[in-house]
Amino acid sequence: MTDRGTRVDGFPQRLLRRSRAHRKADAVTCALFVGLDVLLVALILLLGSEGIFTEDWMGYAGIMDSTGASYQYGCVVFLCRAEAVTVALAIACRLWTTAAAQLVVLTSAAVFVASLSTYWNP
Repeated sequence: MTDRGTRVDGFPQRLLRRSRAHRKADAVTCALFVGLDVLLVALILLLGSEGIFTEDWMGYAGIMDSTGASYQYGCVVFLCRAEAVTVALAIACRLWTTAAAQLVVLTSAAVFVASLSTYWNP
């Protein structure tokens, strides 16, 4: 209670309660990050489609790229690190929807890229 008799919210309520503008900023940031995630995965698939990934739905894989043995692993590690950074930033800024979306989208993307067949991991 304050000296005027109004109740002061506790720490959890202040942490979780957000203004309308903050919620709108969260939605815009979430949409922007998910769009960037989709473009990132598309770029990974585009760069790996020539000589690395051998999935049937990707068409002819081309000649094996001898320098691409660690490409898939590097992409999965990059996606996991990008997830950790973006989720940490979203939590620090109290963007709960953005943090949850990044956890779902980037984890799914990393699992998807890891599941693709390559010349070295059929």
